[in-house]
Amino acid sequence: MGYNTEKTEWPTFEINKAVKELIDQFFWQLDQQDPKVGDILADDIFAKTGQAEFGGHLYSGPEGKFALPPASFLTFQIRKSRDNAWKVISSRRHEVLKVFSADLDGSDLLFIGNVAMGLRNGQSVAGEFTGRLRIENPTSSQPKLLLYQIWADSAPLVKALQGN
Repeated sequence: MGYNTEKTEWPTFEINKAVKELIDQFFWQLDQQDPKVGDILADDIFAKTGQAEFGGHLYSGPEGKFALPPASFLTFQIRKSRDNAWKVISSRRHEVLKVFSADLDGSDLLFIGNVAMGLRNGQSVAGEFTGRLRIENPTSSQPKLLLYQIWADSAPLVKALQGN
């Protein structure tokens, strides 16, 4: 496992190693400035019906075609989800601190994480966030993400972007 999950406290029962690796790879990809990350998320990380929330926007499926209820949200394709991820951010480092499971197969997970970001204006910000991951085929050797949803206090980031 990489730095994203090397210190993670996992549930007391065993979560499939492939799920742990998927989570590690997902957060590692989010920390990369490579223009191929959107394709990797769409093709390798998320299920075809997967949904992700990044930066207050909802992304759905590799091509933006699979909206789960409520469909009133404007959705974009996961493939394009990282197009503006580095517009104001110069570095990003996610760490998953603790994972909780709603079931014994590890298909519905809540987590506490920490993210540290360097901003293009020279400021930096770090803080904890919580999230939910739903996993397709959690007991298989090739699980995929069905859902990535987070809750975080954006006030420190907004303040740092304003240079205050």
